[in-house]
Amino acid sequence: MHWRYYPMPELSSFARVARTTAVVVTALTLAVGLSACGGGEEPAAPTSTTESGVGKSFESTDGVAVAVTRRICGISAVGKDQPEYTAVGQYCTVGVNVVNDSDASADLSQLKVTGHSGDTEYFPDYWAGTAADGGMQVLEPGGSVESTLFFDIPKGALLDTVTLVSPWPGIEEFEVAF
Repeated sequence: MHWRYYPMPELSSFARVARTTAVVVTALTLAVGLSACGGGEEPAAPTSTTESGVGKSFESTDGVAVAVTRRICGISAVGKDQPEYTAVGQYCTVGVNVVNDSDASADLSQLKVTGHSGDTEYFPDYWAGTAADGGMQVLEPGGSVESTLFFDIPKGALLDTVTLVSPWPGIEEFEVAF
């Protein structure tokens, strides 16, 4: 099959004016819309705490304490038995220690953790964490647990920070920098 080039037909002066007008109106509409988005007051920043160190315990008002204890990167796979979970890049692990001094059970699966490397956000690999230490489950009153979260990130990268969002009052959200 051979393709032939057919030149665009010559537009009438009316068509040229109509096309130019449409382009100008579209550009002005876009400019007005963008300028309307930029004004006004800044939105309120979410209430969160950023700490530069590892090991600080964040305590809720009802007796649950959470601490990020470590970050280890460069792990290629996890799991003692089949199936073994292999990272696409590398696993970067984050240790999270939870102490439950409250009067009620603490559902650790409600603790939402995200890892950050530069501008990229990562989520824990649930299955790798479960294969390693059973994952984050329910913690009874008086109990404590050290759980390991596995983040699959590119080789050579490191997690700069982790953000934890908890259901427990007093420590709704906090960030730990490494």
